[in-house]
This record gives sequence, C-alpha cells and structure tokens, in this order.
Amino acid sequence: MTITRRDFLNGAALSVAAGLAPAQLLAAGAPAAAYPPALTGLRGNHAGTFTLAHSLAREGAVYPGVLAKEAYDLVVVGGGIGGLAAAWFYQRRFGAGRRILILDNHDDFGGHAKRNEFTVRGRTLVTYGGSADMPPSANDNAAVRSLLAGLAIEPTAQARMAPGEDYERRGLGRAVFFDSEHFGRDQWLAGDPYAAAIDARVRGATVAPDALRDFLAKAPLPAADREALLRLALGATDFLAGMPGDARRQYLQTTRYAAFLRDKAGVGLAGLRFLRSRSQDAYALDADGISVAQAIAIGLPAGAGMPAPAGDARLGKSPLSRQWFPDGNATLARALVGQLVPAALPAGRAATARDARIDYGKLDQDGQPVRIRLNSTAIAIEPDVRITRVTYGWQGNLQRVEAQHVIVAGYGMMVPFILPTLPAAAKQALRSDVKAPVVYSKVALDNWRAFDALKAWRIHAPTMPYSDIWLEPVSGGRDDPVVLHMLYVPTVPDSGMQARERFRAGRAFLLGTPFDVLEQDIRTQLDRMLAPGGFQGARDIRGITVNRWAHGYSYMPSTLTPDDAGLQAALEQAGRGIGNIRIAGADVAASPSVTAAIEQSQRAVSSLRSDN
Repeated sequence: MTITRRDFLNGAALSVAAGLAPAQLLAAGAPAAAYPPALTGLRGNHAGTFTLAHSLAREGAVYPGVLAKEAYDLVVVGGGIGGLAAAWFYQRRFGAGRRILILDNHDDFGGHAKRNEFTVRGRTLVTYGGSADMPPSANDNAAVRSLLAGLAIEPTAQARMAPGEDYERRGLGRAVFFDSEHFGRDQWLAGDPYAAAIDARVRGATVAPDALRDFLAKAPLPAADREALLRLALGATDFLAGMPGDARRQYLQTTRYAAFLRDKAGVGLAGLRFLRSRSQDAYALDADGISVAQAIAIGLPAGAGMPAPAGDARLGKSPLSRQWFPDGNATLARALVGQLVPAALPAGRAATARDARIDYGKLDQDGQPVRIRLNSTAIAIEPDVRITRVTYGWQGNLQRVEAQHVIVAGYGMMVPFILPTLPAAAKQALRSDVKAPVVYSKVALDNWRAFDALKAWRIHAPTMPYSDIWLEPVSGGRDDPVVLHMLYVPTVPDSGMQARERFRAGRAFLLGTPFDVLEQDIRTQLDRMLAPGGFQGARDIRGITVNRWAHGYSYMPSTLTPDDAGLQAALEQAGRGIGNIRIAGADVAASPSVTAAIEQSQRAVSSLRSDN
C-alpha cells in the first residue's frame, strides 16, 4: 500500500461518481444505521459521505433550488465535536429553548471522534475510531474548561497513565519489525530504545546508551548506519557546529528532517528507512515531510546544540497527549448529545455518556429544540439580509431550511463551494486547508497470547503500511479479547513533494482502495509480523473496522512551505464569515486538536449578533 510519485502523477484511482446526474448523486447517500458504533468494515469517511461534496468540488454539479420547509434559530453544518460544541455554546448564550438543526454527512455524529464497538464471546469491546487524545494544554483552555464543567466531565485515572503502562507491569514492552523488502530480511527485534529515547527527551530525561548499542548491534543495518544512528541518538555531537545562531534557527525551520539526517548526520538509506515513519502519528507526515524543528518538537533526535523538545499546542496527538476515555473523544460527543437531545440517552444516564447506548432514532424528532440530522450533506448556504438559507441533500432529495444564524463547522476546504459569496481571500485560505489522510484500523482479537509470547504490546514497523500497532488496555489475562490499534498513513516517501501534494495523493489512494484490499493487507501484515508468537489471523481475528479518514488531520501551516507564511492569519479572518454566518471547526485554527475545535466553536458563537 505504498504510494509512489508515479501513482500520484498518473492519477490514483478515485471514486467520485463521475458522470452521474444530480438526481442519481442524491440517491447515492448512505442509508441510516440503527446503531453505527457497532458497524464494522469500512467506517470513517464511509461510502455516501463524500458523494455530493465531490460532485460540487470536482464535477461542478449544479442542483435546482427548492422551497424552504423549516426554520431554525441556528443551523450547524457539521456534527463533530466542533459542531456539537457550537450548539451547546449557542444554547448557553441565547437560551435552551432555541431551535437548532445540526447537519452531518456521516451516519454517526462526532466527526473524527467516532466510537467503535465489537462483541467478542459476549463481551463488548469499546474503542475509538478517530480523535482520541487530549493535549496537555486542554485544562488551560477557557473554552474547554467551560465545556467540561458544563458536561460534568473530569479527567479519569486512565488519562494519567502512560500508554501501555498496564502491559509493562505484566512484562510486555516494545519491539521493531524489519521487513525484507527494505532491510534484506524479515527480523523481529525485541525492544525499541529509539522510542524510549524519544520519550526520555520529551520528559527531559537521559538516554540509556547501552540499550541503544545492543539494539543497533542486532538490527539489519549497515555498520555505518548503526554508528550514525547511535551518534545521533546519544546527542553528544553538534551536527551544525559553527553555524551562527540565526542561521541555525533558519536551517531548523526550513530543512526537511530526512535531508538533515542524510546530509548532516551521515545517515544512509537503511537508517533513513528505520527513522522514516516516527513522525506519522503526530503530523501524518514522514521524515521527508517535516522540518528539523518539527522533529525536535516531538522528541526525535538531532544531536547537540539543539533546542529542547517543546510541545506544539496545535498537535492533536503528541508524546505528551493522553487518552481520557476508552472511546477517545467520542465520550465528549456523546455527552454533548446527551445534553442537546436528552431523549437520545436513557433517563438519568447523561452524566455517564461513555457507558450509555445512544438511541439514534430520537436524534431528529419533531417538537424537540435540537435536532441532529445525519446522512445530510450541505450543498449551498445563501445569506440574505436577516436570514440564511441552507440547502442539503438528505434521503435522496434536496431540502432547504431558513435560519437566523449559521455556523459551519465542517471541512474548511469545502466551505468556498457551499458558500461562494465569501470574500476571495477567505475562500483562498479555506481551500488551502488540505486535510491529511489517516487510517485507524481496529482489529478485535479473541486473545493476546501471541503478544504475550513475544513480550511486546507495541510494535513499530518502519516501512510497512501499518507503521505502528499496539494493544489497547485490557481487563483480564492473555486469554481475554482485546482490541488492536493499527496506524496507517498513506505517504509518498522520498518524493520531495509538499505536504498538500502528499495529502491529496494519499486521499486519492485511500478513496480508490476497496475494503477487501484494506482488510487483506491487515491480515497479511499481522500474520507476517506475529507469526513468531503463534498468531493466526484466520483463527484469532474476530472483527475488523477500518476508520478511513481521507480528510483526517487539519492542515498545519509549515515553515517548509513559504506560501504558508500568512495562512494562519488568513484563516482567522475567514472564520469571521459573512453576515450571520460564522466558520468554525479545527480547520480554521489550522490545528487537528480537539481543543482547537472547541475553542473555535465558542469564538464563533460569541461573535454572532443577537439583534438579527
């Protein structure tokens, strides 16, 4: 599943429903599901979620006008954390009785904060399908504090645990799997001292040199690369010695980490491959797509004379972030729904939303102040003097509503297509919000005996499609069911392409790859990697959910791209919208953090005029 530059330039396969008439496109929407979290197979940006959006942005489809049948005080486009929080803040500013309609193009609410459930041997396993972590700065953010207090949510003991801490107590650690295609032979190597060194740098601790030496001595790498990687990790060598301070700072900001490793640290091709994907979880980019400064920020080694790691508050996932709830930030989404639409949760269960079963049939009912309408894609927002009309596709037809206020909390790059009256500068900024593709695949295992036999709870496979896999927390022993998390970021390695080009290529590749291919790749990789522990996928795998986020992490302006210099300010200006319309969501903040999504929602609501 590696994408080459040729794949992109030749046009990776992309299912965009080309040639379909508008009526056919409307009919292509996904059907409603009784309980979406329990669905397996292809989730995230599943079939039907992008059909109408792509028809506008890629096909230039034109849809007929329809009469408005409903009127609301607020229409929110996007039912993720940002959209739900916008409705929540709106109620607190304008009153709980205000009529609110929330539209979302998926069959579930929460945006990237999706909940996945499996049932194995009568036991329900709960996990996250997207947004999972809270950044360390979350409790310092006024908007987040206000929301959490209103939802009666506090960090749990689990949030204070380091990932894998429960497995470490049972004697399991990390491991690295080297594949023969890139390293000459398949080799399983217990331990991952490079990951330990990264963690140590972030905490301000020291690196254990003996563990690094022993590990590298066994790795299938040329002797020169072993020496270069050890020298790099020990941090005693200044690879930019003699470079003046200002020039050094400029170099760190404008040089790709892969180029630094090759040109300054003397790391060869095999060593570069070993370090290539260490940044994918944080940035959805490999070593060739991030700057040296970005690498240092998450603890990657760069030698002596470098700044200390400093957490980037914009990151949605970093070495210091923590998962507060078993289903990630889906608990926040469910708690918000519990307050916005109380009928959707069992009586008295709103405070324990993570344990409750949402009644999806009650999300959109006549007579309730807030309605959440799933499988609904907005295609036009038309501001007038005192009202705004929103047109959307739903159940195979076009619908139109009128609203006093509108908050758009969906994908920023789609806003110019559905709100063409925005100023040109705002549209240009929002179209630059090319989101990074990310896949979170979840595999329900009947047991974790193979991991116990290998004494590893987390495995790094630097050049395989799924670069990182790890066991999620389990209550019980090695014979009990567990969920395995698998991270796949479709990159274009060693291409020198800008981040946006990489993201577009990865998105096209993902949308053109059917589930059966993705599933087979998962099974093949797990069988290959875990065979020494006795793993057999046909016997041990009980379910697979592929959370495909073709539009995943929000775009973060980069110092590697000169054109991004003014993007942050331009996005802030675009967020002001026009008239009684505001643009919110994490994309406007140029940050994939849940904190940014909540903060933007509060900002959007507070800027609305109350005299319309």
